[in-house]
Amino acid sequence: MAAADRTWIAFDLETTGLNPKDDRIVEIGAVRFDGTGREVAVFERLVNPRRPSHPRARAVHGIDDAVLAKAPPAEAVLPEFLEFLGDPDLTTLLAHNASFDAAFLGAELARLGRAMPGHGVVDTLALARRGLPHLPSHRLDGLARHLGLDPYGPHRALADSRRVMSLWLALGGEAGLQGRAAVFPIHDPSGPPPPPRGWESLAEAVSRGWPVRVVYEGGSRGDAPRTITPRRFAHRGGVVYVVSLCHIDAKEKEFRLDRMRAYEVVRPPEPGGNVG
Repeated sequence: MAAADRTWIAFDLETTGLNPKDDRIVEIGAVRFDGTGREVAVFERLVNPRRPSHPRARAVHGIDDAVLAKAPPAEAVLPEFLEFLGDPDLTTLLAHNASFDAAFLGAELARLGRAMPGHGVVDTLALARRGLPHLPSHRLDGLARHLGLDPYGPHRALADSRRVMSLWLALGGEAGLQGRAAVFPIHDPSGPPPPPRGWESLAEAVSRGWPVRVVYEGGSRGDAPRTITPRRFAHRGGVVYVVSLCHIDAKEKEFRLDRMRAYEVVRPPEPGGNVG
C-alpha cells in the first residue's frame, strides 16, 4: 500500500445521552483528509433517534427534537456512513474519547443487524494526555482553546470532527504516534468492553483466567515484576484499565494499560507435555 493511498477520517457523534445501550445517535460528522491535512471529503447527517434527547445532551449539541423528527433514521444514514468510511486497510479513524464513539456506532449497527466494520479508531484523547500532560483538562473544547483550534465554533458533529483533525495534526499526526496510540475496535457494547488493538494476548488471558506477569510503572511497589490474574477491561476518560486480582495484595485492583511496560501471559502446559 502506497503512503499516498492512505487517508484519515476524524469523526464525531452527537447523541441523545451518554449510554450507548439505551441512547441513540442524533448526528454524525466526519472529515476525510490526507497526510498533509488537506480535506478530501466531508460527511454530515442528522439522524432521527425516535426518542427525545436528554436535556443535558440537548444543551450541549443544541439540536431540537422537532428538527430530528424530520431527519432520516439510522437504518438510512448508517449505510451511507459505512460507505464513506471506505476500506479499513486504507483508512484510519480518529475520535476524541474513541471508546465512546466506537461503542455508540457499534450499538447502532448491532440494533440493525449489521456486521461491525474492520476499522480501528485512534483515540486523540489518549494521545493528548500523553503529549500534553501538564494541562489540567484534556476535553476537546479545552484543547481547542489551548492550541487555537477554532475553539469558539459550534459544538456539533462536523465542527468537532474538524477539531479532532486539527488536534491530531497538532500532536504530530502519524509521526507523533510512536506506538502510543490506543486504537479501539468498533464493537457492540452489550458485551464486555474490548481492549485496544494490540492487546489480544491479554484479552485471551482474561477469557481463559490465565495469570500474567507484568512490569508496571507508577504502582506502589515500583516497577518490580508482579503477577496478576486479569478479569475484565474498563474504559474511563480515555484511559483503559484491566481489572485484575493482584497476587501480591490478594485483592482486585485496576491497572492502566498505558503504564504496563511489559507483560507475559503464563500459559498452562499443553496436555501431555513435559512439566518442569
